[in-house]
Amino acid sequence: MKGCPCYRQFGNEKVCLNNDDVFPINAISVDPSFFEQISCTDDLAEYKSDKESMCYLLTYLDREGGYCYCVSQGKRININKKDVKVSEIDSALQFVTTTEKNRDGVICSDCLYKYLRTLGEASEGFLTDSERVEIVASYVKDISTRMAAELSGYSENSFSDENYEQHVQLYIQKLNQTRSQWASLTMKLKEKNGDKILTELVDHYRALHRLEVVFLFQVLSLDENKEESDPLETLRFMIGVSEKVIVLSDLIREKTHDLLERKAMNKELQDSFRKHSEKRKETEYKFSNLVKVLSEIGAHSPS
Repeated sequence: MKGCPCYRQFGNEKVCLNNDDVFPINAISVDPSFFEQISCTDDLAEYKSDKESMCYLLTYLDREGGYCYCVSQGKRININKKDVKVSEIDSALQFVTTTEKNRDGVICSDCLYKYLRTLGEASEGFLTDSERVEIVASYVKDISTRMAAELSGYSENSFSDENYEQHVQLYIQKLNQTRSQWASLTMKLKEKNGDKILTELVDHYRALHRLEVVFLFQVLSLDENKEESDPLETLRFMIGVSEKVIVLSDLIREKTHDLLERKAMNKELQDSFRKHSEKRKETEYKFSNLVKVLSEIGAHSPS
């Protein structure tokens, strides 16, 4: 893995925090392909640096033994007196790659360390429950805000004259207009005793837009009544909404396939559904990633 949770940079000073030490190092970025021959921890000795201060910014994930190793020094990575497990790094990578932008393929070391210190096993005895709840609230707000920006197509560069909240509100209005169109079509199909599966499909699209609106409203309200809100309840609510979006998307896919096989849609309807299908797939993908990240946070939150 390119990147290491123990690497930190403070101005021009680069240090290693392995074994809870603060050791000055010289870090170089090395292509992981140079170490492709490493297949077990015994092979690490061959690639260990002669200089104790040398850092390759590479981590070896020993999936057989279950622990992580510093490639340049051949040592286990240890944070807060706990050896870091491969499963923790896997969870951290899911979280970091979803929420943080990578630089030149190097996983954000600060982000990995922060995750392990706040949600990993290394956080035991390091944080109180109230401190952990505060961190959960911060994570949930950051992740959901990014999600809302992605769903609504918000970009600070593209919409420099429009603030984030106004843009999301406008997007919600568009979603509600589309919801009304789906609801109207559902009514027409019912009045004409239209195909049952087709009617259900149209209503699923209406429900999908409704869930997206509910999620966006929840995101916009995160800054309201902070003292009265429960971050863990918010977390569970957002996971619930995300899971419902995924279920609905599966139903839409199944019913669309059924209708196409039976040739039960005219060309106008096919064109309309095709136009919305790509957006639905993008939305499903975003919510699938979101539920993985939020569920991971939930798994490490106080019960």
